[in-house]
Amino acid sequence: MKAESKRGRPRKFDEDITLDRIMLVFWQHGYAATSLDQIAEATGLNRPSLYAAFGSKKDMYLKVISRFADQMQAHLKAAGQTKAGLKPRLKAIMTAAIDLYCGRSTFGDAAYGCLAISTLTTEAADDPDFRSMLAHVVERMDRGFAGLIYAEMKDSVPEASVQFAAQHLSLMLHGLSVRARAGESRDILVELAEAAVDRLVPDPASAPVM
Repeated sequence: MKAESKRGRPRKFDEDITLDRIMLVFWQHGYAATSLDQIAEATGLNRPSLYAAFGSKKDMYLKVISRFADQMQAHLKAAGQTKAGLKPRLKAIMTAAIDLYCGRSTFGDAAYGCLAISTLTTEAADDPDFRSMLAHVVERMDRGFAGLIYAEMKDSVPEASVQFAAQHLSLMLHGLSVRARAGESRDILVELAEAAVDRLVPDPASAPVM
């Protein structure tokens, strides 16, 4: 009996690994400048296989942004758990983000900044789906910082002050991402981040954030 032909069988691949490869292409080039040929080359899959597994180029992009946001949250949460005390934890989180932005993490080895901030901002003005995703990423970052600060200082700092500090720390991370992609040194970025934490977040016995 003849062996069954393998022609036409769908190629098996790990979807998570493939999404990470797609992520790196978008991270380097941005959404508009990334071609399906580049994605195909990076993943080793042809266009029909990519479409079947992940949908259109836009679908792929939104999937990797969502995946990046989940991975980023886990990465920063783990960094914060290495320290005790609010300010040390926040500084550890900021440093972990900077290491990622500067290509010093498991996410990649190039200084591309934050995937969402570096690439979504250029697309959000013309596409409501991208704008909604960017708003979600920003709100998620604000909420993460606010939750951490509130958990540590809920009895001593007004909620409005917690939100103020959280939003400004998010703004700082956005700026650090841009500066990392522009080639700013890691040491300078860490210095800026630590100064922001010291300025925006009070010590437990101090007055509320102003």
